[in-house]
Amino acid sequence: MGRGFESLPTHQFLAARDVLFYFARAMLDSGRQSRMDDARDRLSNSMRSWIGRFGSVTHFLIFTTAVVFVVQLVCTMLRVDGMEDLFALSAPQLRRGFLWQPVTYLFLHADFWHIVINLLMLWFFGREVEYFIGPKYFTRLYFLSGLAGAALWLAFNFNSAVAVLGASAAVLGCVIAFATLFPEREVTLLIFFVLPVTLKAKFLALICVALDLIPVLTNRVTNVAHVAHLGGALLGYVYIKSLGYGATPWWLRGWQNAQARLRPRRRPDKRVLSPEEFIHDEVDPILDKISREGMQSLTKRERKILESAKDLMQKQQR
Repeated sequence: MGRGFESLPTHQFLAARDVLFYFARAMLDSGRQSRMDDARDRLSNSMRSWIGRFGSVTHFLIFTTAVVFVVQLVCTMLRVDGMEDLFALSAPQLRRGFLWQPVTYLFLHADFWHIVINLLMLWFFGREVEYFIGPKYFTRLYFLSGLAGAALWLAFNFNSAVAVLGASAAVLGCVIAFATLFPEREVTLLIFFVLPVTLKAKFLALICVALDLIPVLTNRVTNVAHVAHLGGALLGYVYIKSLGYGATPWWLRGWQNAQARLRPRRRPDKRVLSPEEFIHDEVDPILDKISREGMQSLTKRERKILESAKDLMQKQQR
């Protein structure tokens, strides 16, 4: 450990320098991150060509949902029945084997305002969340929120013949994810598309949850699937926390600790690595992973390695 990093071979010194670059980038909040990074750079090669035509997963979801709604309108005009029976989520159809419905119901909508509000919310909040956590994790967030909404709705309506449709559960998951990532960020909403109201993201999240929770607690009958919305909201919060953003709540920390105890433990390597070995064996693979999947893909162990590398460099430069 006697030699400074500046005495390392060129490629290893550059790798060590990059540690500080990526570490500093991860510590910045989203409001100060450079917009020069193309979100597509966080995609794997197999996904890049698929999303490249649309620019982002958010754009792809908006486009697909809009196209499906146009098909719905055409079917209605031509009096072609059966689209909602096939693709909206209902317990009787699910029992008949229509297992795709917990996903396809997200792309159907009841009317024009239903889809407009959902797509506007997805546009404003989804893009920010996708940029920050990366397209792969945003895709998981969106569909897992939709599935969580479907699961919670079915738990309350498994003996009902009512069908549910719409992207609201997935979109609300994105809104809650945004508020979890940037709780102090101020957002401006147009009430009734006229009256501007500015409030912090964390308060917006509380209002959204309250608007769905109160009807559920009071058993008020509406045409809105409030339970599905709550399932998507809960998943959005848990998923962002599971990625390591912000303070982990005690109940999620307990679950993560239980998972860690169940994993087979590797025998610790007691051999002391030289600076060259540390860069080659520990840091270089993490930098490669960052370039492929983004900073948000790192595990807690990998983040600690970057912190150790930063501290080591600072000591060597004194």
